[in-house]
Amino acid sequence: MTSNRVLIDTDICIDAIQKRKPFDVQAQIIFDYSEKGIIEGFVAAHSFDTIFYILSQTASQQNVYQAINGLRRTVDIANVSREVIDQALKIKWPDFEDAIHYQAALAAGCDALVTRNPGDFKSDDLPVLSPQQFLSEIRESEG
Repeated sequence: MTSNRVLIDTDICIDAIQKRKPFDVQAQIIFDYSEKGIIEGFVAAHSFDTIFYILSQTASQQNVYQAINGLRRTVDIANVSREVIDQALKIKWPDFEDAIHYQAALAAGCDALVTRNPGDFKSDDLPVLSPQQFLSEIRESEG
């Protein structure tokens, strides 16, 4: 199955923005694909404040806002609604943030969730892929 509508986990966003080696290259390709319309990339609404907080530890507020604006222009937002939170609470995963991401991806109709930590997700209803797995899948579908 080709995953064209994907939720991109917070770690991938930060990898791309901060150019964290060795993860930045694959992260940037994913965002380039989203920007070019090859995929429809989503970031969960609650990720934006986390990203802002992490980036502001090492960058000026002006640069952080610029980075967040760039991210927002590249992706759509997966809502974190009452239903998403209720479903995340219901599944009782050890990492509640992962549960929210997973449920937000389902609610947004995503085909997959892309994260550097796919083993942290119990993916019954939605494929959870590493950036490498995801990019391999996209390249195979392109021929």
